[in-house]
Order: sequence, then structure tokens, then C-alpha cells
Amino acid sequence: MKKLHLSVHDVSPAHESTLRKIHSALEQLGIVRYSMLVVPDHHGKWPLEDFPEFCGWLGQLAENGVEIVLHGCRHEGDIEELNLPDRIRSRLFTRNEGEFLGLGEESAEKLLTAGRSTLKKALDIEVNSFVAPGWLYSTGTSMALRKTGFAFSENRWRIWDPSTGKTIVWAPVVNYAGGSPLKRCLAAFWVKVSGIVLAGSKTVRFAIHPCDFENHTVKKAIIERLKVFLRRRVPVSYKELKSAP
Repeated sequence: MKKLHLSVHDVSPAHESTLRKIHSALEQLGIVRYSMLVVPDHHGKWPLEDFPEFCGWLGQLAENGVEIVLHGCRHEGDIEELNLPDRIRSRLFTRNEGEFLGLGEESAEKLLTAGRSTLKKALDIEVNSFVAPGWLYSTGTSMALRKTGFAFSENRWRIWDPSTGKTIVWAPVVNYAGGSPLKRCLAAFWVKVSGIVLAGSKTVRFAIHPCDFENHTVKKAIIERLKVFLRRRVPVSYKELKSAP
């Protein structure tokens, strides 16, 4: 059976209402195994510790098969600290939220350790997976991931084991996008043709952001696309991808 790895990004109390709607929609599709990418303190205004009810909900989801993943710490970057190529990447892919794009190894290690500690305190969960906001990593971040013992990470093109650098899955992520009309149209076209382009791939990766479900047209399109994928694919976690033959 071919596989579907589904991830929900920007998980924070800031988006609780929409996240509950996303989970409900996935549950109705029979999807209970997917990854929630949790931001410990979204934009410095939504610390998990201040929202015990939300944390309790995430804990219940984790007990029922949802995989909790560290997704940055604040999900915001300092564009002034970036060189020109990285500034362009930050603006293009994250609306300047590339938190781990310009970090050195020491700074990245501190944030990774702090983020993991926050999730342990707030959710009582030891996370072993990390995804940088916008899927953007500095060389220092990659080095810090190797030192801090994370078992899974991903960018737009692959999922890998940071401790060895070994690729677990090589497949481009499928997702909608915000931003300019051109960017949105290109992303929508990619989602539409992904079923054909990736038909032969053992694994399809699909990412959902809260803003996707705040647009009725995009929400409807995501649900229909997932229905198509589910005809021939089974939802899996990072761990199941790694252990697959």
C-alpha cells in the first residue's frame, strides 16, 4: 500500500478554532494518523503554558495517534539579520517568518532545546521531530539538529534523519500558499496536478496551514484532493515511514 504523510502546520492557540475544524474534517475522512507541527509561543504572544485547555486537547490527540512535532519556537524571523539571498527566500516562502534561516549552530541549538523543553512541560510529550517554519534551515540549524538528537526533520523536498543525514523519503510537499495572486495560482495548480505527477511515488506529503481552512474554496479543494489520495494511500507517521521496508 502506498503512503500519505499529512502535516498540519502552525499549531498554536492562536489558531485553535480553525485547528479544531481541520481535525474534525480529517477525522470525517478517517484520518487519525497525521503530524501536528506545534509552535511553543507563536509570535511571542501565544505561549502554550497559558492555554491548558488547548494543551489538553493536543495531548488527547497524541494519545489517539496524532504525532506532535516541534515547529520553531516563535515562528518569526529577523529579516535584518539575513543576507540578500536568504531575505528573498524568507519573503518568498514564509512572509518573513524564517526563524531558523539565519541562525548559527549555537543559537539554533538553544532554540531547539528550549522548544523541546516547552512541549515537554506543556504537553508532557517528548518530541523527536522538528520542522523549521517555511521549511527553511541554515547550515547551523542542520548541525544543531544532529547534536540535539532529533530523529526526523523535513524540508520542501525530503524527510531525513538529522543524526545521520540519511534521506527517509524523497518527495516534494504538496500544499497551497498565501501571498501574491501568482504564488497562490501556482500552488493551486501544483495541488491539482500532484495526483498525476506523484502517482508513482511510494509516499505523498501533504501540508495544511490554518489559513487554508479559512478560505472555503481552498478548504473544499483540500478535502477533495485528500479523498483522491486516500483511495490508494494509507496515512502514516514519521516513525512508520522510517520503519517501512
